[in-house]
Amino acid sequence: MKKNIFSLCSILMSFTLSACSNFQRSSDSGYSQRKASQRDSSHKVSSSVKSSRNEDPSHWAEKVRLQNLENSLNTKKEIEQYSKSLPWFKNESERIEFLSQGSFDDKQAWLNEKNFPNRPSVVTSEMQELVEAQDITVGMPQSLVKKSWGEPDVVEVAGNPAYRNERWRYNKYISTQEGYKPEKKVVYFEGGKVVGWEVE
Repeated sequence: MKKNIFSLCSILMSFTLSACSNFQRSSDSGYSQRKASQRDSSHKVSSSVKSSRNEDPSHWAEKVRLQNLENSLNTKKEIEQYSKSLPWFKNESERIEFLSQGSFDDKQAWLNEKNFPNRPSVVTSEMQELVEAQDITVGMPQSLVKKSWGEPDVVEVAGNPAYRNERWRYNKYISTQEGYKPEKKVVYFEGGKVVGWEVE
């Protein structure tokens, strides 16, 4: 009986390992063993996200500090204030500076001082040509991605939805010389801004 169970476990383990070895990953994921030049030309990836092995320790310390400050938001009002502002922060340091302000009113005063009420119109005007060309770019807020590519077919949320870390999936048919063909697009957001996308 023990021998049969051991044989069954061995078979299942080898099946699982062979399935994992055949799983295709993006070369930018840090897991792929294929070089970027070996990727299929039909699968395009764009991302500003660096592999974690290339990031310096101070960047990780900043990420941990940011996460701790986000976790310190107590009230629904504070979380909504932060969530609405997320796409308009220039970088993580600015988010940390905002979150380090004391009360809700202090944070609101900081937003006003940094001209946050006007940031959406400034960013929109800077990216207007991309939207008109139905294109996207790293750093583009979710609202402009919707204007450019429309509503996503599927929205997947990672963690607290207020922090806008999402993956949007698009399934479209595009016109080609051979007729209409399916095209899949996946857009990755951190803090309500594009950090990368894939097109198949």
